[in-house]
Amino acid sequence: MFAALNTHAFQRDYAQLANVTLNPERHTADNALVHCEMVASRALQLADLNGCTETEKHILEALARVHDIGKINGSANPEESLKNLAFYGEFEDSFVNLVKYHDINLPWYISKTKGQPPSDKAWRKMASKVNMQLLCLFMIADRVDCPGGWTANKALTWFLQEAAERGYYSPALMHD
Repeated sequence: MFAALNTHAFQRDYAQLANVTLNPERHTADNALVHCEMVASRALQLADLNGCTETEKHILEALARVHDIGKINGSANPEESLKNLAFYGEFEDSFVNLVKYHDINLPWYISKTKGQPPSDKAWRKMASKVNMQLLCLFMIADRVDCPGGWTANKALTWFLQEAAERGYYSPALMHD
């Protein structure tokens, strides 16, 4: 399913994440590689807690490995990770969209605080492109190394609440 992650190009780039330092105000991991490994472990824990299928577990684990690969290019923008994916092989659109939207909570939260929340159309568009339950579980896993944990992240907690109110996310999902 994710043979592209076994390519020399991906393995080389993934190892380079060890050279990418992270903002200590946002992460406790020593570098981006450690962060990705921590996220993968947490994503699999959440998948088990929530009865995810084996396929969903593979998706979450692969997403953890590729979501920040663009940081080797010097940018935290998910678009950089998408550029890198094209060099490793082919991925299903639904997976590429998970990479694209994995950190959407922050820009959407910033827009909301400026009085310009994402429109219903934007939410529907995103929900039509990704499995929202997996996206929300992944967003929680991605905050595994954040000071204070995921519940201290205002952008994430706002996003989860909004997604739940819109029927895209079940707050009954287990997080801990």
